[in-house]
Amino acid sequence: MQQPSPLLAWKASVDENLCVGCGKCTEVCGTCAIRIIDKKAVIDFDRCICCAICMKTCPQGAITIIPPSFPTLQREEDLGEIKAQLKGIGAQLEEMERSIKKL
Repeated sequence: MQQPSPLLAWKASVDENLCVGCGKCTEVCGTCAIRIIDKKAVIDFDRCICCAICMKTCPQGAITIIPPSFPTLQREEDLGEIKAQLKGIGAQLEEMERSIKKL
C-alpha cells in the first residue's frame, strides 16, 4: 500500500489578526475548504489539500501553509495554556539540572 505524501499532512492556516474576510480565498479554493464565518476565513482541514492557491491569492497575507506538528493558535486562551505548559516544563528542566549538578 502506497504511503500518502508528507505534503498532504500540511494544511492552510489563517491568521485571524490579518484576515479581513474579503472572501478571495473562498473563490479560488477548488475543494471548498474555506468559508467566511464572522468576517474571518475558516479552513476545513478535512477538505484542505494544501494546494496553496489560497495563500497566493490572499491580499493580506493572512494564510500560510504549516506542517502538521505546528500548533495552530486561534484563540488567546490556547496561547495561555501553551505558555503555562512551557513554564512547567522549564521548571522540570531546572530541577533536572540541579539534580545532575549534585551528582
